[in-house]
Amino acid sequence: MTGLTAAQQELVDAKAEIAEMQGLIDGLEEKVRDGEAAEEAQQLGEQYGLQRLAVLRREAAERKLEKAEAAELSRRRGEAEKTARVELTEVSTGVIAEKYAAAMAALDDLADVCVRREDAVRRHLAVFADLDMPHVIANANPQHIFALDGERYERGTHTAQHLVSRATSHVFRVHGLRGGPSDFGGLHPVEEVITAASGMTTAEAKAANASGSLPARLVASAHVTAVNGEGL
Repeated sequence: MTGLTAAQQELVDAKAEIAEMQGLIDGLEEKVRDGEAAEEAQQLGEQYGLQRLAVLRREAAERKLEKAEAAELSRRRGEAEKTARVELTEVSTGVIAEKYAAAMAALDDLADVCVRREDAVRRHLAVFADLDMPHVIANANPQHIFALDGERYERGTHTAQHLVSRATSHVFRVHGLRGGPSDFGGLHPVEEVITAASGMTTAEAKAANASGSLPARLVASAHVTAVNGEGL
């Protein structure tokens, strides 16, 4: 039995004892009122004394209970603080700052390569078009595309703004967050590379996209790549 439970039971017992004595005293008092023998009066005096002792025991039990309740409250507060500290340490401002810095660095790297790609696509497309090379697939609005070594290069499809929006949309959907960019529909070529690296076939990737499970697959693959430091 815990200290709090024991104190509670002690108070219950003390109150029960007083109630029992009060019943006896009430009976003796009634007999004295009826003029019965002095023996009842003597017993009544004794009961008054015993009742007073019982009241003191009740007061002692109440004080003990108060101390036990205070100790229990202190224990619960300590446990609450300990539990909160363990969990909140993992999501402290310092931890978030580290993740934020890593995210900014990754976004900076992404923006840099996207800007360089866009510039290179524009320059090489212009050269290929001037030389009337067969690499050029389309060079008029709304498409400006050429092919090289099996990859299609199209202006405006790999911008940092677009890819960051797509990544943000996927992460927000995984965590059920509102306020993110809207769904972008089909797979982006970059996402096709990620899904293929994770072992998904094109059909599986399209099915995952249609079912809404693609964001979770992409985010999971991203974590594996980041932890292992592997290229795609």
